[in-house]
Amino acid sequence: MKDSDVLDHATSEIAIGSKLGVDATKKIPGEGFKRPWPPLIKMDEAVKAKVDALYSGIATRVPQRND
Repeated sequence: MKDSDVLDHATSEIAIGSKLGVDATKKIPGEGFKRPWPPLIKMDEAVKAKVDALYSGIATRVPQRND
């Protein structure tokens, strides 16, 4: 039987649902992390240009909020 989360108020039925937590903090050797931290990923300039072009086309169609 699966453990249920009775504190999840987003479900329509009690004790149905689950959550997932992700810890993305940088670990140190004292926390059991023994290997070197991976290098940062850098986007290629061609990829950046393609994303910018796609986003500029999308951004013009998204309704703006008037807060």
